[in-house]
Amino acid sequence: MPGSSDVLILLGLVAAVALLALVMVVFLWLADRRRGQARIEQLLQYQERNITDARRESVQRSRSSLKGQIAEQMAPLLPGFRYAPADARFLGDPIDYVVFNGYTGLRDDRTSATTELDIVLLEVKQGASTLSPFQRAIAKSVQEGRVRFEILRISEDGVLSSETWRPRRAAGSGPLP
Repeated sequence: MPGSSDVLILLGLVAAVALLALVMVVFLWLADRRRGQARIEQLLQYQERNITDARRESVQRSRSSLKGQIAEQMAPLLPGFRYAPADARFLGDPIDYVVFNGYTGLRDDRTSATTELDIVLLEVKQGASTLSPFQRAIAKSVQEGRVRFEILRISEDGVLSSETWRPRRAAGSGPLP
């Protein structure tokens, strides 16, 4: 039978191993905690950079949008605008302008109704901007002659009636839709 000193030595070894295991667990836990906190700091910095970048991009887009809107409104006053500014009517959406080219001449020279009047649907774009799908559909409608002038009359009793003027067809072209 082992002596009491052997038992004490064995208990001391077990206690030392247990203490060493406990120290290792605490050390590993602290190291894991430091790694976790470092990862959290890394994620917070990443998030902060993303927020800063998003804000910068948002401001840039806002500036670009405002510049485009200002350019759209100022276009008739800029050099190179092909029409009389007084002939242009700003809509903004879905197209920027309807230009009644020759309107000023007709209005100012009331005696001459022979002046031609052209109606232009005008979209102003800045830089490399492209037409929206809806704007392309409008351009296609004009190209295919699907444009008309309508008069809507309201009678005294509130009944609506309309009269439609369509473009003349070239010889040999099919019916207009």
